[in-house]
Amino acid sequence: MKNNHETGISAKNKRLKVFLSFLVFGVALGFVENLVAIHFATDYAISLRAVAISILVVIPFAAVGELIVDRTRLLPKAKSRFFKHIEIFIEFIVFGVVMGVVEDLIVIGLLTGEPITLKIVWIVFLVTLPFAALGELVVDRQDWFSWIKTESKGNN
Repeated sequence: MKNNHETGISAKNKRLKVFLSFLVFGVALGFVENLVAIHFATDYAISLRAVAISILVVIPFAAVGELIVDRTRLLPKAKSRFFKHIEIFIEFIVFGVVMGVVEDLIVIGLLTGEPITLKIVWIVFLVTLPFAALGELVVDRQDWFSWIKTESKGNN
């Protein structure tokens, strides 16, 4: 049986894993995606201002993605692999692609002041796809911080 100290450590370690996932994958992937979208969709040069605005925009999107979306089940837990694949696909489309496009368009709008045209949306969509795939289909399905123990081992 676990004592209160072990339970407290376990809960702290789970929070640490979520925070590290948020920081490393949510913010880093979103930041790189924003800069790639800026580069390909506009003539705006990557500058310190672009970096700062990108970071300010990416943090709330990464927080929503990591702290809310990735911790919520969209479909009832089922034993069927079919429903698990459907859930992954929905997350990929809705949260990976849609949120990625919206985030990139916000950064582009704040930086350039240019009107958002269909061409810009199309380029941003194409840039977002590989980042969404990486985020939803690879990063979120692995325990990248397995070295952080979240459960105590033993018969105490």
